Amino acid sequence: MMRFLEQFASASTASPFSAQAILDSLSDAVVVVDADSTLLYASRGWQALSGHLPESQRDITKAISRGQTTELVAPPQRLREALHPADHARWDVLARHVSRRERPDCWRLRILGPDHHYRWCEVRSQSLSLASPWPATLTLHDISERVQQEQIDAANLRSLTRLIKGLPAMVYRARNNRHWSMEYISDGCLAITGLSPRDLLDHPSLTYGDMIHPEDADRVWDQVQAALQAHTPFTLAYRIRHRDGDVRRVQEKGHGIYSPDGTPLAVEGIIFAVDTSDLAGDSA
Repeated sequence: MMRFLEQFASASTASPFSAQAILDSLSDAVVVVDADSTLLYASRGWQALSGHLPESQRDITKAISRGQTTELVAPPQRLREALHPADHARWDVLARHVSRRERPDCWRLRILGPDHHYRWCEVRSQSLSLASPWPATLTLHDISERVQQEQIDAANLRSLTRLIKGLPAMVYRARNNRHWSMEYISDGCLAITGLSPRDLLDHPSLTYGDMIHPEDADRVWDQVQAALQAHTPFTLAYRIRHRDGDVRRVQEKGHGIYSPDGTPLAVEGIIFAVDTSDLAGDSA
């Protein structure tokens, strides 16, 4: 440990700018750890992230270099102790990567903060020496707000997915071609067409366009293209051939998806089955 501190202090005096000052100016936390996760060095960013100073840090470690005494932070506690218990196994895997001199991808770990809440961090590692994988430098970037937003978005997506699954309708996104090649279809597809979403997504030879009644297919295409050119929503009523061979009436409401220059790329919307008893005498 003292050897590391002496090397660090020596590097600091080789430049008009103190390495300590440079690291402390970073918003990210920078720590140096040994193979057992002992913290050999921690920047001011680590102190802000973890929210506490070790007791022994009050007795500043002395590093002698070129006859000068430099004060360095040398927290003795282990990084592993600051991690969320559920992340211990993840840390062990990361440490094995470092020991094998592999540079692992960016990892996510939770660090206990000053408010006794865990902060999500992106962690990147780099060995200090070519001769040995340890000690290693870790950079920790606080991404708690991003993770919180991701969790909110995931929860919203789950709620939306449950809502869509419960609809007696088919929510879709399709390419703007005559086949209406589907990019997304909700589970309501089964009730409307007799086919599962997988049937229409995984079989290019079977498309929703093929299910539209031949007498209605051109009209559907023309009405959608007119709406796309005008950048307006569309409402359609037409017939499809159900998987069981019956002809079913449906109603569709949708709109276009456009490139930045206004070129139509796709259409998305919702398709409902229509009760024919409500359309007595109505032509397709």
